[in-house]
Amino acid sequence: MNIENKVLLDKNSSAKIFNWLNMCVFLVSGLFASVAQAQLSKTIESITKTHQINIAYRDAPPFSYAASDGKVVGYVIDLCNVIVSDISKHLNIPDLKVNYIENKYLPERDALLRQKKVDMICSVNANVNEWKTIADYSSPYTYSYTRFATLKNKKISSIDQLAGHTVSVTSGSVDALALNQTNRELGLNLFVMTTPTMEKAFELMRSGKTSAAFINDISLKEIIEAQSDKNLFSISDKGVGKPQFFVILLPHDDTEFKSLVNQSLCKIRKSPDFGKIHDIWFNEPIPYLKLNLQTPYSKEMDKVLTQFDDCLRTGR
Repeated sequence: MNIENKVLLDKNSSAKIFNWLNMCVFLVSGLFASVAQAQLSKTIESITKTHQINIAYRDAPPFSYAASDGKVVGYVIDLCNVIVSDISKHLNIPDLKVNYIENKYLPERDALLRQKKVDMICSVNANVNEWKTIADYSSPYTYSYTRFATLKNKKISSIDQLAGHTVSVTSGSVDALALNQTNRELGLNLFVMTTPTMEKAFELMRSGKTSAAFINDISLKEIIEAQSDKNLFSISDKGVGKPQFFVILLPHDDTEFKSLVNQSLCKIRKSPDFGKIHDIWFNEPIPYLKLNLQTPYSKEMDKVLTQFDDCLRTGR
C-alpha cells in the first residue's frame, strides 16, 4: 500500500479521534462485574501473567494499516484500542502492553489462530461459517459487499459478462468464497487466479492479466482512490453474494474473553455517536493518507447492521 509520507495527523481529526475514544472508554466502565465471577479463560490468564496482549492486523486501510511512522492505525484498530483499555481496567493491569503482529498474507491468519499466537485479529475479517472451527467472532461492527473492478474500456458492468473470463481474488478471503459460490451457481466457467493480497488481485486486473478483481467494496474503493489514474476503473453496481459482516477474530472456544470483548464493542455500537466514529475513517481524509472515501454513516447502513447485530437485540 502506498502510504503518504504525512506523519502528523490533521489537528481536528486527531482531536476527534481522541475525544470519541475517551468517550467510549468512559461509557464501558463498570460493565464487567458479571464476567469477573467467571473462571478465567486461557486468554485472560495469559494476559494477566504477561501483562501483554497480542493483536494481529493487515495492511488494509481504512480498517488497519501501518502508517509511514510505523504506528498501527485504522477504524478497527481504534475499536480494538478501546477494548484493550477496558480489559486493562477490568484486570487491573494499568501497564498492559499491546504487541502488534503484522498478518501480511491471509493464509498466515489461520496459522496465527491455530497456534494461538494472537488474542485478537483486528482487520478485515467477516463472520463466515468456514472459519468457525478455528476462531470465534465478536459482534459485527460494519458490513460491505464483494464487488468487482474492471477497466472502463472493457465495458463490463455485470457479472454475467465475465462468463468464461479470467478473474482475480485474494486467496482465503470471504471475497473468494462469495466468488466461487456465485461461479458455481451461475455456471460462469470463470478461471479464478488467487493472490496473497487485495492489491495484487487489483494489479492483475489493472495489467490486463485478468478481466476483473473481486474485493470487498470498502477496500476496493480505497485501492482505486489511491491510483493516480483512478478514472480508468469502474466498480460493479451489484454486489456478489450476501453482505459481509466484519468482526474481530478471537481465540476459539474462549467464551469468557469473547464476552469481555463484546461487552465493550456492543456499548460502543449502541452509542449515539457510533456513526461519528465511523465517519472519522470513512467520510473524512483518512489519517496519514490523502484519501477520502466519502461514505458517511447512513440510516440505511444502520438499518442493515442492526438487522444482523445482536448487540441491540440482547441489550448488552
